[in-house]
Amino acid sequence: MKLSYKQLLLVAVASLFLGVVWDVLFFGKMPGISFVIYVGLLLAGFYFFADFLGLSFYKTTSRSLKLLALPIVFFSLMLAIRDSNFLSFWNVVAALGLLLIFAGSVVGRSLKDYRLFDFLKTAVELPLRYLAAGLGSLAQLISIGKRAKDRESTAQILKGLVVTLPIVFFFIILLSSADLVFGRLVSGLFSWQMDFSNFGHYFWVIFFAFIWLGTYSYLFQNSSPAPVPQVAKETGYRFGKIEAGILLGALNFLFAVFVFIQIKYLFAGQQAITGLGYTYADYAHKGFGELVAVAILSFALIFGSEKYIEKRPAGHYGFFKVLSGCLVGLLLIMMVSAFTRLSLYEHAYGFTLLRLLVQSFIVWLSVIFLLLYYKLWKFLPESFLAFWSLMLVIGFFVFWNALNPDAFIAKKNIEQFAKAGLLDTKYLSTLSADAIPEIAKLLQYEGYLNKYGRSLPEAAREILKSKKERYSKQPWQSFNLSRNKAEVLVVD
Repeated sequence: MKLSYKQLLLVAVASLFLGVVWDVLFFGKMPGISFVIYVGLLLAGFYFFADFLGLSFYKTTSRSLKLLALPIVFFSLMLAIRDSNFLSFWNVVAALGLLLIFAGSVVGRSLKDYRLFDFLKTAVELPLRYLAAGLGSLAQLISIGKRAKDRESTAQILKGLVVTLPIVFFFIILLSSADLVFGRLVSGLFSWQMDFSNFGHYFWVIFFAFIWLGTYSYLFQNSSPAPVPQVAKETGYRFGKIEAGILLGALNFLFAVFVFIQIKYLFAGQQAITGLGYTYADYAHKGFGELVAVAILSFALIFGSEKYIEKRPAGHYGFFKVLSGCLVGLLLIMMVSAFTRLSLYEHAYGFTLLRLLVQSFIVWLSVIFLLLYYKLWKFLPESFLAFWSLMLVIGFFVFWNALNPDAFIAKKNIEQFAKAGLLDTKYLSTLSADAIPEIAKLLQYEGYLNKYGRSLPEAAREILKSKKERYSKQPWQSFNLSRNKAEVLVVD
């Protein structure tokens, strides 16, 4: 639908409000409860305008949009609960990514119609459409009167001014800051005092006001019911049965040899490895990254083969199902091998965020392989794989938030190394406030030393003191449950 001038003006006022709220919640502050408040306002603004404008699609897609809103709110809320920088980054990415998919549903793209690469396309294409809609909406707001609207040249001039003036103003301020003489000249020309200290506030208010103006304008002017799914056009390229058989057969043979060696040595125990002149930890450390890379490349190979190989009307040929099934089975054994290697290394040297992440990714990737083979065996469309892959991605990050990795790592390392005098407290000091409750337990380890020969309670007090200095005097916008708990536990 086409927004009237008054409707567009209302959207612009709401967008300016959101720009001001962004400045109040985020400028110069650590992220915390502010993020879920802001995302809540964005969703509330959408639902308000959808109801106010009487969008016809809204009643038919309301349930699916609300289902998408649940994980969006969850990931946004976790910034007020978990302090881990790693989790905070991916929670923001997950929330923004799902917001883009949410927006895609508004403009008529059903989630169940997505294919794998459509997610990337949405992430790139929609923001560009928002930008174009924002420029068009600004031009419409500025052009008062029908004659200005009807004359194409006038509209182009207005759009040019809308783009040019903020950019010129921005560079004038930067150049004035860079040179005192130029700044004095500019101040004299305009006969007003330029306050550069507040420039950041003004810039981000205008920037985000423009972003949300473009977003809302595009969504409400292009909203429509979900279209009937279109069958993807078949490419002219086909991967022949013979070529596929040779490729998959060769890979099955290679992987089978590799798996045999894994069973003989890695799964046979420490004596089988040390007899070859390797330590068990060194053997375990060498190769788990390469195994994960092999698995990812194999996934791309099976997916591409399944997509382009010659098919019967009823589905894939039997040989392709068998060879692909064998390959997936061998890859799963390799995933078990990679997981085991990493577990052995953790037993020798302890947990880190990267090691725990790789282990989790191995499990997730194994489930993706089973999902891919199920799609292949049942001859299901690519949209099936894309939809459930997205669900697994959401599940992966929900699991990580529930796990609380920094606290988990601190707990396991303390249990494993504290009494043995091998605990690396320097690494513990790099963990977030999520780990503070576990680190505080070290105060009870009187008489025990860390790997550097220092008293564990003394090292723990130093860590707690540094965390207290970092998290003290935070504004309410930065409230975070883990940081709040850390302040309570920290002692002077």
